[in-house]
Amino acid sequence: MAGASAPDAAPPRPRANWKTWFGAALGLAVLGLAAWGLKKISGQVTLEQVLNEIHSTPAHLIVFAAFSTFLSYVVLVGYDWFATRHLGYRISWPMLAAASFTSFTMSHTLGVTILTGGTVRYRIYTREGVRPADIAMIILLCGWTFWLGIIFVAGLGLVVSPTLMPQQIREWATPQLEEFIGVLFLGGVLAYTILAASWRREFRLWRYRFTIPNGKETLQQIAIGTIDLAFAGGALYILLLPVAGIPDLLTFLVIYAVAMVSGALAHAPGGIGVFELVIVGLMPDADKAGVFAAVALFRLMYTFVPFVLGAAVLAALEWRALKTARAAIARPGSSVSAASEA
Repeated sequence: MAGASAPDAAPPRPRANWKTWFGAALGLAVLGLAAWGLKKISGQVTLEQVLNEIHSTPAHLIVFAAFSTFLSYVVLVGYDWFATRHLGYRISWPMLAAASFTSFTMSHTLGVTILTGGTVRYRIYTREGVRPADIAMIILLCGWTFWLGIIFVAGLGLVVSPTLMPQQIREWATPQLEEFIGVLFLGGVLAYTILAASWRREFRLWRYRFTIPNGKETLQQIAIGTIDLAFAGGALYILLLPVAGIPDLLTFLVIYAVAMVSGALAHAPGGIGVFELVIVGLMPDADKAGVFAAVALFRLMYTFVPFVLGAAVLAALEWRALKTARAAIARPGSSVSAASEA
């Protein structure tokens, strides 16, 4: 098994440090900028215009975007599949799908991924025999898979289609700046992959021991994160097709990646406000009413509907666990408590 912890290991009590305060300050700064930016943009578009754009969106594009969203959530199961396999667990696909879907829908909507999605994974995986320390590592591995996909797509997009910077920045920045940043991103991913393939030492965190994924596993992480980003960002891009002034797909995926990261840094529920600001701000030539309409439809199918379904799945799992616990107590001679089973 890739991770192991001593039975009597107790994690230290968390304390606020400079990283905690810096993260909170960064989140507030991003939220403040988003509020200012959205207030400035709101004067350029009316609610009536946005609603008209929503009503005029072709039905077949909504269907295609919904299907791309569905495929994105299917790929998300790969995050948990990879993390549990790396740690030596063999969990059934239905349970992996339930853990992945419910945790991601909670974190996508409510934000604060570690608290929301992490709590859901803890509830589900502890019933499958996964140790709490390994659940923390599963969350970490899922997050790292996401970041590898983000960095790889951003690097590829900046190298192949370097048209992200607004015209105002291009007036003083060198034309090769985006290509250079893209090469740095791709070089970082390549360097980490080589390190993962060659560095097979065991790490220790207090009494917990673990090894990082090897080279082959790292390539799997990059593939999972990239495909997920392509389907999720592709769903929004499909909704944007009728909008005048949108960039090419690869450039848009870089914009989508920046919007996702910015929303995550803000710690706002679903990145609300921040995500919209980045999408609109990095596409200055696109019709703003059309962009807001596409983002509204995207949030409905990627965030709201999955959240409702995820909450229903989570409620069903909790109800089944409660019934199992009650049945165990009712059996003669049983010493199992409802609290330990639920």
